[in-house]
Amino acid sequence: MNEFTGEGNLGQDPELKTVKLGDKPQDVANLRIYFDRPVANANGQFEDKKGVWLDVEIWGARARDIARLCAKGSRVAVKGSLIDDSYSKDGGEVFRVAVRASRVYLVPSAKLESLIYSGNAAA
Repeated sequence: MNEFTGEGNLGQDPELKTVKLGDKPQDVANLRIYFDRPVANANGQFEDKKGVWLDVEIWGARARDIARLCAKGSRVAVKGSLIDDSYSKDGGEVFRVAVRASRVYLVPSAKLESLIYSGNAAA
């Protein structure tokens, strides 16, 4: 079973691209997300000591929505599957593990809620 679920913060603004698959253009949003991995210390308190950065891709209409609604620092929850691929860079081959998201949810924050309730949120 290949399922991924995690919650973290965007390290940069989403990058929205349109690529051609076959004869049909498709939108894809690429996200760079820091996923927390809280670890209990000796006092039983949780600290974020061992998080991980992962690339996340989401396709189609959801890609456009995420690119419009999220920005660097946004807290998101991601559901999807792990993928691996490789590409050439500077004469060598680079391997990566990423997440192909089926869902990305914007996690409410006090700042987001204050923007929504004040009427200042971007449409």
